[in-house]
Amino acid sequence: MPNTPVSFMEKEKKPKSAQAISIRIALPALLTIVLFVTATFIIILPTLKNSLLDKKREMLRELNTIVWDTVAFYEKLAREGTLSHEQAQKAVLGIIETLRYGPTNKDYFWVNDMNGLIVVHPYRPELQGEIVPDVRFPIGKNLLEEFVKVVQTQGAGYVEYMFQWQDDPEKIVPKLSYVRGFKPWGWVIGTGMYIDDVNVEIGLIAKQLNAVATAILLLVSFLALYIIRHSILADRVRRIIWEERERLLVALEESGERFRALVETTSDWIWETNVEGEYTYCSPKVNDLLGFLPEELIGKHLVDLVSIQEVERTSRIFKKLMESRKSFSGFETVCQARDGRVIVIEKNGVPVFNDSGELTGYRGVARDISERKNALEALRKSRDDLRVSLEETVKSLALAAEKRDPYTAGHQARVDYIACSIAREIGLSEERIEGLHFAALLHDIGKISLPSEYLAKPARLSTQERAIIKCHSEVGYEILKNIPFPWPVAEIVYQHHEHLDGSGYPRGLTDRDILLEAKILTVADVVEAMSSHRPYRPSLGLETAIEEIRSGRGVLYHAESVDACLRLIAEKKIDLTASAW
Repeated sequence: MPNTPVSFMEKEKKPKSAQAISIRIALPALLTIVLFVTATFIIILPTLKNSLLDKKREMLRELNTIVWDTVAFYEKLAREGTLSHEQAQKAVLGIIETLRYGPTNKDYFWVNDMNGLIVVHPYRPELQGEIVPDVRFPIGKNLLEEFVKVVQTQGAGYVEYMFQWQDDPEKIVPKLSYVRGFKPWGWVIGTGMYIDDVNVEIGLIAKQLNAVATAILLLVSFLALYIIRHSILADRVRRIIWEERERLLVALEESGERFRALVETTSDWIWETNVEGEYTYCSPKVNDLLGFLPEELIGKHLVDLVSIQEVERTSRIFKKLMESRKSFSGFETVCQARDGRVIVIEKNGVPVFNDSGELTGYRGVARDISERKNALEALRKSRDDLRVSLEETVKSLALAAEKRDPYTAGHQARVDYIACSIAREIGLSEERIEGLHFAALLHDIGKISLPSEYLAKPARLSTQERAIIKCHSEVGYEILKNIPFPWPVAEIVYQHHEHLDGSGYPRGLTDRDILLEAKILTVADVVEAMSSHRPYRPSLGLETAIEEIRSGRGVLYHAESVDACLRLIAEKKIDLTASAW
């Protein structure tokens, strides 16, 4: 009996001891799972989602900038007169309408105007000239007004809204778009991404993490139950747990090392500088690019790496960057590697500010673009070769036309010579002169379809025959209109018999509707034709040709072109005598 209380206490003590062991074992495991789940779903996944969204937003901005630059290029062509306003807009809208990107190649770009009306939408062509209601507002609020408002207030920015899923108008989902205004044409250029795309990616990651968490939970639960049921093996179990902990710590350290190695072996050179332009950090990639160890560049100025010829330019640009306190991209520096190689480096950077808002320097990435520069040079050479080929092709076409009219052989070449001389005299750009050159060589290509007996007729043509001959401008246009010249060659050929007062043919255009190149070509054609022999008459003489353009100056013929032609003849800068040909 005396032993009974003791035995009872021992029995009571043992459960308490087992319970304490169970708590000590289960509590850390439970806390680990709770912390893991908390960190995963409260910290890691939101951070990952925000990071992914930031990258997607940046991608939208960069893609939008590419299209904006394309529109700006065509606007420049229209401003310079290479294309008409309508041709430039039609050409660039055709490009925008066909652009696609994304995993399924269905993401797109659209354009609306500052009145909130659609200009072009690849999946909703029926909306052109219409407003687009925002499905978030049952009363049909115009979604495009939000885009216009962002452009008016910020110039460019992001807008969240609901819209159809790619090319499926029945499926309405959240969307984030980046819009940017193009002021010269009053356009708003936009493209967007679907928030569901990001959610799907995050969902896949969450599923994987859920599976890992479940597996860990099951494993830890099994171990905890095993330890609780075998309390007598607690020490051994604790050793197992300790060893497992050590293994996990080693694995974590190894994972950290792998992550650090991944960052430091990225294909880009990661760098930081202070406000003086001295490097404060360089990733090991700089050794591959320039042959210098990272520690060798700490304290060096960025101009210390550029070639001597580039020092002044680089210093000047860097000073402007410091003054602007803005991000930059595409900053090219010509650097000299340790072994003497010249390497073109492209740098992108962002400003770094301290808590007081003071600029402390820049950080960014740099990459070797030497191969890209070489490829561009090869592309330019290819372009030059194509132009040579185009020259030969055009000359062959011109020769084919002259074969039909042997009495005017050389006429197109002489008109080309005169027209280009006039164009240079009045200060036309070489780019436009090149287009005029091809148009002059082909301006009578339409005669290839005319009866040869009309072209070689020794007497004056009848009214009906003259009417047929006049069709050659339109025929030439039809032959050339589908050839993708980078200049309006077909239209110049079409207009080369038009007069300023509308008395020309075939369309009776007036001054403001006639291209400058066509006006120049008209003057050159008249001078050459009147000063040369024809089957139905001898040469009328250079003086007669001069008198014709002088009397028609400002009425029939472009005044500046006439003045330039008269100067060239008076100063003998062009020779129109037969012996010169």
